[in-house]
Amino acid sequence: MDAGNQDIAVRFFASMKDMFGRKEARVSRAEAPDVGTLLKRLCTGPEMERGIFADSDNLRPAVIILLNGRNIAFLGGLDAVLQAGDEIAIFPPLKGG
Repeated sequence: MDAGNQDIAVRFFASMKDMFGRKEARVSRAEAPDVGTLLKRLCTGPEMERGIFADSDNLRPAVIILLNGRNIAFLGGLDAVLQAGDEIAIFPPLKGG
């Protein structure tokens, strides 16, 4: 981890890239102390909010958010605390075939 980097790196995968209009973003740690705040800052419109959140306090059940490669469901969910240099990966619901 680069000690001089105060940003959180966010990567969007599959249909999330289309929904957010980019494949990655950087958010200042000062603006996003936890995963929930980070996601709310990234969702700049109602379509994005509906794609991520089931309601104001809960993720859609099938959306997968990884913090440094670990599912946030095991790290405190939306309340998982972020540190400078962390990486978030956002995946849409997985579909089988």
